[in-house]
Amino acid sequence: MLIVFPSCIIICHFEREISKAQLSKIFSANPNRKFLVIEPSLIKPLERVCGVQWLKGSGVDKIFKLESVAVNHEDTPIFYMIPPEYKVFTQVVDQVRAQVDIANPPNNRYHIIVIPRSLHIFEEELEEYGLLESVAKIHSFQWMPLHLDEGILSLEMPLLYNSLFVYENYGLIPVLSKALWQLSLVIGKPNVIISIGAHSNTVLKQFDDLCETKGDTDKVDPDFGALLIIDRSVDYSSALLTPGVYSGLLSEVYSVKSGLCDLKQSAETSKDLQLDDKCIPVWERRPVNLTLNSQQDPVYSDIKNRYFTQVTSVLSNLTKQLKQEKISSQEMALDEIKRYVQTQLQAAKSRKTFISNHLLAAESIINVVGHRYEKQKEVEIDIMKNTNKSTNLNYLEEITVIENDMLLSLRLFCLLSITQKLSDSEVKSFWRKFLHQFGFNYGFALNNLRNLGFVSDPSQSSSTINIPSKLNLKLPKFTTSNFYTNTKNMRQIPADPDNVNLKHPTCASYVFGGAYIPLITQIAGMLLNSIPLEDIKAKLENFGPISLRNNKGYPLLCRNVLLFILGGITYAEIAACNLLETLTGSRICVMSDRIVNGNDLANDILSLPR
Repeated sequence: MLIVFPSCIIICHFEREISKAQLSKIFSANPNRKFLVIEPSLIKPLERVCGVQWLKGSGVDKIFKLESVAVNHEDTPIFYMIPPEYKVFTQVVDQVRAQVDIANPPNNRYHIIVIPRSLHIFEEELEEYGLLESVAKIHSFQWMPLHLDEGILSLEMPLLYNSLFVYENYGLIPVLSKALWQLSLVIGKPNVIISIGAHSNTVLKQFDDLCETKGDTDKVDPDFGALLIIDRSVDYSSALLTPGVYSGLLSEVYSVKSGLCDLKQSAETSKDLQLDDKCIPVWERRPVNLTLNSQQDPVYSDIKNRYFTQVTSVLSNLTKQLKQEKISSQEMALDEIKRYVQTQLQAAKSRKTFISNHLLAAESIINVVGHRYEKQKEVEIDIMKNTNKSTNLNYLEEITVIENDMLLSLRLFCLLSITQKLSDSEVKSFWRKFLHQFGFNYGFALNNLRNLGFVSDPSQSSSTINIPSKLNLKLPKFTTSNFYTNTKNMRQIPADPDNVNLKHPTCASYVFGGAYIPLITQIAGMLLNSIPLEDIKAKLENFGPISLRNNKGYPLLCRNVLLFILGGITYAEIAACNLLETLTGSRICVMSDRIVNGNDLANDILSLPR
């Protein structure tokens, strides 16, 4: 965990300072007092880079959310901060055009900061309207990886999976390689590097180019002995399975962004049973305000990696302790009361707030997921063991109608597609029911599923398998035989899930109720247990393109491993890595473009390019 490494604590400090320096340079493009207009999705991650006071010290007079109506700025310069979404960009351009007198255009008044990288089409758009440079300037700003929790770094790039994996837009890959290069300047370059997947190999190649052209690290002893770069598509199961640990379920039920879980009280947040648009009963989530950081929330630190059935008892015991402490305080003498107020009262109030929030969150998890959790777990265990396919398909059709949750339905369909391979008729049957249930406007998503390899293209005959790959035909990337062969080689599916100890786990499969061990955990375990690199490479070659380097650093002299997952990492995978840390006495740090769950990936599949 990062807190254990003095060097990693320095990394967090360097991250913020480097990011601040880059942003300050952009603000200096206009030294006058300025307004900052931020697209709402960027507010939370920006708060982890710099605070309001720093922004004001950098010349920002007022801060606004980007809305449909433009800010009345008079003659004050405006800096817009947006993600690389064309729809958002056109909204900003429309606001600029509405305020600009073409006959007498202002100079150096409008600046558009695109995070993490501007697109070429943005410049073309401004140039078409005669606004580029003379009226509006575009800046690219990429913050350093953000420290969300112990051992967790995130680039907070929510568009990456949709852009890179679903629609094969490679414009954001240089951002990933640059982030890795910048990080290596601080932590050094690990002596053992493994990349798995086409995108990961590209990132590694661009990383090498940056080291050659812009300079390599001068750190002789790297802080991490090994680096693993892996595509999300190499192990979809870890994202599609229902997590069993508290942090994973919290992410499923609430919208967790940048390590923050904040749902405010409103007319829609009630403990009462509601009805959705098809009159199906739905439990609403209770309002909470949580920061998923173990250093800031000791209660979360205790329960985040626990299997959920243990969480409620832990919270119950903590509540009893608070009540007992209150009773004891009422019987104190005057001097004892003074000491209690000075030393313990504030901490007790904080604990009460933490416990109350987690109790509300746990109640929401039980209400939203509890009614189907055991059945879902049973079905997912059968899927992983390759049994009861017809029963699993019936359950898929059942939840499609009864739950009326298109994301839940699609992710289970994808899980079945990569494990118990579905026939063309089974795919057509499900997809027809899916569209009838959720709308025919999602018809385009079937092509996305084909591009991702979840379903095969029926227009291609079996003979196309032998056509040279340079023709770049879309072929199914997953087959039942490959999946179960690979998971058997990597020992990812326990023989008897019922015997996995969920209360005091010794097997990382506990994060999925004993169904499956995340691939990244198994690979990290092989490295930490000094399995010969030739054997590791032989086992991993079936997962896709692989690169393995060893600069005389194996067996690992430094038992710290950095995992870089492209396309998002889940809280369940993080919990599994935390258990591996405990079992091996090592330290594992994970980095990704964001923390995801299966619903996030399903939503990206159902979304158009952004």
